[in-house]
Amino acid sequence: MWLRNILAAACTAGLASSLGASPFALCMYGVNTPSDIKTVKKAGFNCIQTYRKDPALLSQLAQEAQKQHMQVVFYPNEVIGSPYEKEAHSWPMLAWYLVDEPDVVRWPRQRVLQAYNTAKTAFPQHQTALVIGQGKTATPFYDLPDILMMDWYPVPHLPLVSFGDQLLLARQGLLESGTAETPLWGVVQAFNWKEYKQYRADDDRIGRFPTEQEIRFMSYHGIVNGVSGLFYFIFTTEGKPLPQAQPEWWQRLSSVSKELSKFLPVLEKGTPAKNPVEVSLPLLARTWQYKNKKYTVLLNASDQSQPLPPQFLQKKYKSLFGRQKTAQLAPYQVLILRSK
Repeated sequence: MWLRNILAAACTAGLASSLGASPFALCMYGVNTPSDIKTVKKAGFNCIQTYRKDPALLSQLAQEAQKQHMQVVFYPNEVIGSPYEKEAHSWPMLAWYLVDEPDVVRWPRQRVLQAYNTAKTAFPQHQTALVIGQGKTATPFYDLPDILMMDWYPVPHLPLVSFGDQLLLARQGLLESGTAETPLWGVVQAFNWKEYKQYRADDDRIGRFPTEQEIRFMSYHGIVNGVSGLFYFIFTTEGKPLPQAQPEWWQRLSSVSKELSKFLPVLEKGTPAKNPVEVSLPLLARTWQYKNKKYTVLLNASDQSQPLPPQFLQKKYKSLFGRQKTAQLAPYQVLILRSK
């Protein structure tokens, strides 16, 4: 807890600028087929990512995303120098995806810088992003991209709160590198670890798909810790789209994404404000002023029930999205409260 307090205090200066200043990215990883984009759009997402690199396919995805008023995140590697390079200047790019987890695949800093320079030379008007696999990396990549992403997938191996803790470490890295204004995006787990190698000595695979409560907590934990975008990994399971392969899993995820899409106006246009009620760990809160009302995200960052501050039980604090206020906050419960 003491580490979280130190990091939270150090990061406060950067949080106000990371929210409320620009569109909030709500993105789905691994959307590989143009016909799936409409499904993702209906779930509340405003952008897609794919690992596919074929320029012809990327062109089709970009065109369909444009029709759906969505943005895209692609690798630039095979687009640059291809017949599609000129066309790509008008794709609805949210960002070019430089490299996936250079800290994990052990890319040296110079190689990441080269990838950045190549993308920016070809597409100077577009943003670039790279994702790191933990908040603190041995090689400092923090000042290289236009946008820093951080993925951390704790279910079921690690404490759920480690997601936000790693985001705080990433924010600290940005502060220490002199790039506190760089947007930070969090990548939320939406997959079953059993599908991926876990580097265990016994080669056993342990995992499950996160519950809706876990996905929701990680999402708002990221928001409270200053992200300006949330990505969800991944749209497929065993190579098939979630809505068809695991509709119950897709329902868990889309329930959260639809709720977040309704909250986006507050995140994008609201002004950071003082919390109306002071809270202390394990409770976390962050507040925005929007259209003459205050909106407070309140989390119980604990695996134990915690008392709801009695002030929030007053009628002037309305709980949104069908969530009922009770005297006790359940483990990892999130409330969105609106007040005058």
